[in-house]
Amino acid sequence: MTTRAVGIDLGTTFSAIAHVNKFGVPEILHNAEGERITASVVLFENDDIIIGTYARQAAVAYPDQVVEFVKRHMGDDHFAFEYRGESYSAEQLSGFMLAKLKHDAELRLGHRVDQAVITVPAYFGDKQRRATIRAGELAGFNVLALLNEPTAAAYAYGLANPGVDKRLLVFDLGGGTFDVSVVRVHHNEITVLATTGDHQLGGKDWDDALIRFAADQFRERHGLDPLDDLAAYHDLRSKCTSAKLSLSKRPKVQLFYDYKGKILRLEVSREKFEDLTSSLLGRCEALTRDVLDDAKLTADDIDTIVLAGGSTRMPMVREMIRRRFDKEPAVDINPDECVALGAALTAAIESSRLAGEAPPVDIRTHDVTSHSLGMVVYRDGRLHNSRIIERNSRIPCDRTRDDYVTSHDGQSTMDLWLVQGENEDPLECNVLGHFEFYGIPIREAGKSQLSVTFRYNANGIVEVEAMDLDSGQTLAHRLAAGAVTLEDLARDRAPMAVALVMDCSGSMYGRNIEEARKAALSFVERTLGPNRTIGVVAFPGGVQCPLSNDPRRLRDAVASLTPIGGTPMAEGLAAARDLMKSRAGVQRVFVLLTDGHPDDPDAAAAEVHRIRSQGGRVVTIGVGQQVRQDFLRTLASRPSDFHFCNESVELQGTFINLATELAQGA
Repeated sequence: MTTRAVGIDLGTTFSAIAHVNKFGVPEILHNAEGERITASVVLFENDDIIIGTYARQAAVAYPDQVVEFVKRHMGDDHFAFEYRGESYSAEQLSGFMLAKLKHDAELRLGHRVDQAVITVPAYFGDKQRRATIRAGELAGFNVLALLNEPTAAAYAYGLANPGVDKRLLVFDLGGGTFDVSVVRVHHNEITVLATTGDHQLGGKDWDDALIRFAADQFRERHGLDPLDDLAAYHDLRSKCTSAKLSLSKRPKVQLFYDYKGKILRLEVSREKFEDLTSSLLGRCEALTRDVLDDAKLTADDIDTIVLAGGSTRMPMVREMIRRRFDKEPAVDINPDECVALGAALTAAIESSRLAGEAPPVDIRTHDVTSHSLGMVVYRDGRLHNSRIIERNSRIPCDRTRDDYVTSHDGQSTMDLWLVQGENEDPLECNVLGHFEFYGIPIREAGKSQLSVTFRYNANGIVEVEAMDLDSGQTLAHRLAAGAVTLEDLARDRAPMAVALVMDCSGSMYGRNIEEARKAALSFVERTLGPNRTIGVVAFPGGVQCPLSNDPRRLRDAVASLTPIGGTPMAEGLAAARDLMKSRAGVQRVFVLLTDGHPDDPDAAAAEVHRIRSQGGRVVTIGVGQQVRQDFLRTLASRPSDFHFCNESVELQGTFINLATELAQGA
């Protein structure tokens, strides 16, 4: 059996690493300092990066060089820790922690360790899970799998109690996250029935409540706020964390704290601490009720309560569990270590499978997804979360929909916004991103039928793929670039770029060009707004003004429009297409105004085809008796996008109506 695989509990406050020994028994690996768990704290000291107890102790002396509670920021693109001009993401910092665990395990085992199963809160979403895998890879691991922490704890319980047939409630309250799961253990089968949680709820929040209380007392007595000083804050945190731990064993503690020569002596009773944190416990209890409802069970249906996470040692937690379930929680596994031990078992099984060897134990797990996966749709005038895969579906799982069709001629791309969450309002969910599928064969509107498959893989990570049903071709996709957010779409703030493509042929001389200028100016005044830009292109003449939201610059460009020759409509459209490069999430509208016949109708039609195939909307406005209305009607993206104007009042009114429609986000 291979021994190069380890299981890692990457925790908010402490982490642990374990392996399966030659006897097939999982065991914790001590770190280089001889500790069974390692503080999840990073200290930057000159060119050194130090992880663990020393880093945690250094927080008071070097508060600007220490970072803690990194796990709460996994998958957050806006989080960064700065040191000496360098910026570190949460996954990079987690990578440093994992590298420390890897190094110490190799010292302990005497050989290289290059495969790992890393545990995550069951309630972690797609972004946090992807970030965890990247952190493992940065540390030099081949991440065999991610394992939900409650499932890992149930795994450890199943190994310690072989042959049982029970329904477990795994109550996992760690330093920074909370998960609660209902699990069926039936001999060698471990099946998760339901899970829920909060990855922003954990022992840190109990610490913070005591810190706020102590700081308020200090402020009242001495008129100074210790939370204004980072070093003083770390010192107070250290004192309050120690007090919290002591209150799990004693009914009261004395908290001593000094800051700027002022001293606070504060007696804190367990009763007072529980009063300060009752709302936090209430959140845990509410989620426990929810998971029972999701599993369609009552408290009486639960045989055993398994505790995971060091914060479950608080008496208030155990008392709540006794009161709700009328039984004592199991005490035969260590809450600090059971998650790492369960991960080690999974790592050994996965590694053996890859090597073609017999697994050390015959235990199989069936997990579920903790979040619904949905697609954003537009319904009843607003955005909705259309759930495709429901929460607590067994993973891996997939769902396929084949009712997608193209909406305009020559459409070669399709956009999807995906979210995780239960709320009907997608803005209240976790936005996974804007997916852009491309390579759809060029056909008329509605002629391309697409099948889209949405999937949760075994790691709880979202995968999506689309297929053109007519050709059987799988479409390539990417996360769309650009700064457009779902909130922009919901609030009608989606960026829009408009190109005014104006006919400046000789036949526009005199009144026609004057009326066109007036109408264009009215359009500019009514269309410009937040996230909206306009460019002006003449044919002949080319770009008169690049995309701009400067009214003066646009007025000058419109005023400069002058009839100077033929009707090279294709050249004008090509210049506008080049000006309006396709950007994800930006609506592109091409408004073509002409009073005559293009020099090369086929070339003009080909340019419009290119614009429309790239998602641009083409609005055509014909003026004067000589216009080929049928030709302009074929260029427009839809029937309502063709307008014919014979009088100047019609032309100005058409432009005003179009501007109103665009400004309202229609």
